[in-house]
Amino acid sequence: MRPPSQRGSALLLAVIVVMVAAVIGVAMMRFGAREVAGATASQRQQALSSCAELGRQVILSRFHAVGTAPTGLPALSEPVDGGTGATILGGHFDSTNVQLDQVNFLPDAAFGVDRGAVQTISNRVFVTGGGARPMKVVVRCKMGGDATPTSGRQLEVEFGLRFGI
Repeated sequence: MRPPSQRGSALLLAVIVVMVAAVIGVAMMRFGAREVAGATASQRQQALSSCAELGRQVILSRFHAVGTAPTGLPALSEPVDGGTGATILGGHFDSTNVQLDQVNFLPDAAFGVDRGAVQTISNRVFVTGGGARPMKVVVRCKMGGDATPTSGRQLEVEFGLRFGI
């Protein structure tokens, strides 16, 4: 008896090898696209975080303006250099009156005991002036979008501080 002919088996084997290589290629392309998307998102997040930190520093530098109360500072609206297209803004992202929401005074006990106070177990005696006033400051950064307040990618930073003597 003759063994069966193996004609065409090379073609079948080649098709299988090409299919396996194509599946591996597609998987690698998808993995690469995900990596690029993740790196881009991370870069944008870092840019927004850096912008928010810059906004914090800008508003703190404006606190030292002579004759201006911190709550009376003009609303922030500063473009950031660096090619990111980010803008530093004051107040909450959905705020209607940014100047009022940018810096607010908090109750005197908001941060706990005032460091300018003399204390005993039974009472507290305030030194003249009573120390600095606690405040809440809101700064946000916006990248992209149009002129509407809620468009684009935004990061809002809220921080508290004591300012004054």
